[in-house]
Amino acid sequence: MDGIAVVSSNKVKPFLTDKKFYTKHGFELIDTAPPYFELLELKFNQYAESPKFTDLAKKGECDNKNGLTFYFSNQCPFMEEYVYILSEVLKTKNIDFQINKITNSNQAQNQSSPFGTLGIYYNGKFLTHELMAEKKFDKYIDDLIK
Repeated sequence: MDGIAVVSSNKVKPFLTDKKFYTKHGFELIDTAPPYFELLELKFNQYAESPKFTDLAKKGECDNKNGLTFYFSNQCPFMEEYVYILSEVLKTKNIDFQINKITNSNQAQNQSSPFGTLGIYYNGKFLTHELMAEKKFDKYIDDLIK
């Protein structure tokens, strides 16, 4: 094992541990990806190559340019259920959406979000990694499409 790498953010965000915790324990910032992701590393082998975000993750775009797109994995046991609950909100608003389940490490490493558990996109642009309750998501979408 050459070290430990973690995804955090440049400000406190839901579902991402505050980077102050990591830096307090010796982790160093080694890469960033818009809009707020940071990759931190604690190296055990000083000669090992550091990980980095993919160019696709740094671009923050997905192929679907129409409506909302969800990329999710079952890394969180609630993710699949909630993605489908949130898609019901979109149906009531007649908003096109696409759901893409990440089922293997290759898909996770080659998606456009640095956060392999969830990425939500609007017209191809990354919005958030945050899993929201139905009412919060409903308001979030209303604010988005105003």
